Amino acid sequence: MPNVANLMERSVPQPVLDTLRCAALVASWETVKVQKLYLVGGMVRDLVRGESSVDIDLSVVGNGPGYAAALSNELGGQVTKVSKFGTAAIETDTLTIDVATARVETYEHPGALPNVTPSGITEDLARRDFTINAMAIDLSSNCWGELIDPHGGMSDLMMKRIKTLHADSFADDPTRALRAVRYETRLGFKIQGSTIDDMQRDGARFDAVSPARVLADFRYILGEASRAEALSRAEELGVLGSISPAFRISSRSLQAIKDTPDHEPLFHVSLIGARLTKSEADTLIERLDPPADWRDALGAGSTYQEIASVLERSDLRPSEIAELLSGFPILALEAQLQLAPATRQRAALRSWLEELRFREPLLSGDDLLEAGVPRGPLIGRLLDELRRARLDRTVGTRDDELTLVKRRLPVMLSNGKER
Repeated sequence: MPNVANLMERSVPQPVLDTLRCAALVASWETVKVQKLYLVGGMVRDLVRGESSVDIDLSVVGNGPGYAAALSNELGGQVTKVSKFGTAAIETDTLTIDVATARVETYEHPGALPNVTPSGITEDLARRDFTINAMAIDLSSNCWGELIDPHGGMSDLMMKRIKTLHADSFADDPTRALRAVRYETRLGFKIQGSTIDDMQRDGARFDAVSPARVLADFRYILGEASRAEALSRAEELGVLGSISPAFRISSRSLQAIKDTPDHEPLFHVSLIGARLTKSEADTLIERLDPPADWRDALGAGSTYQEIASVLERSDLRPSEIAELLSGFPILALEAQLQLAPATRQRAALRSWLEELRFREPLLSGDDLLEAGVPRGPLIGRLLDELRRARLDRTVGTRDDELTLVKRRLPVMLSNGKER
């Protein structure tokens, strides 16, 4: 196997390299009972590609959590996220280090969480998702920098190929399909034909995967700079449809996601929801079980479509625009503005988002009390009238608002509307 020690010296940032040397030192202590220590994961992949990375993933032949505690103490960090799978994370002031016990994984059924058994590095690498992620670098003092590559990951990196380690990879973990399109579009690689065949053959296995796991990998895609390309590829390969038949993204939404690379993920969720029907949105929300803001973003699109045609009316007053749009999440309306045709609908959306929603009465509830309005629900109703009047510009000053209140108050009292 080749030795990449010189490459590490040239490419790894010095603070990270110092941390790796410290990790190797701690692993040599007899008290921690570590047989071997390896650098694994994305950092190895990126290093071989000639790119710098600060994502430190360590694989320990021995007691991973015990080693993590010793290393954390040496670095002055804190151990977090200890799991039943023999993993732990170390948080320092500047770095996050993931530590895992080298292990073999078996699955009771497709999509299930794995059962794990401690193992050596060869068996540990065999459980990985793709060949380019199934390499390790030995950090032992006598083998420092030796590359372990039993599945041809380096060759696939050079050839820019995304390839699984075995034919049942997606049956074991269907979420690997989402990772495949993420790596393909991020790295500019190509998923191999046989891997696509396996992916599509086992697409139905997504039914066995929990919403939390699907949502986690979908979040990773939305965090990518190439999110639009990854989403398009996932739809093209049938991955989104395998998650749920309701999971579709319109071509206009995809283009809008591509055109707004710097927006927050929730805005892109709103773009996805913008063209879903109510049935599709409800089904997708049930499948992903997302947090409340995602639910609102996905569900707002179908509700908006019900009132979109009303926004095209030429006689629509600003107060009526406000009544139609005030209940929607702001990001959902910004998504609709991104998609709207250049008609009165777009003008109404822009008017609400940029001006109308900020136009409030000059008088407050306390001002109304001082003007003689009885305490109670009447205060809120008068404030609503003042807000509509300001939106429609039938009042302009505080005196105008007071005049309106004095005119309307006797009428509202005589009609018995005070409660």
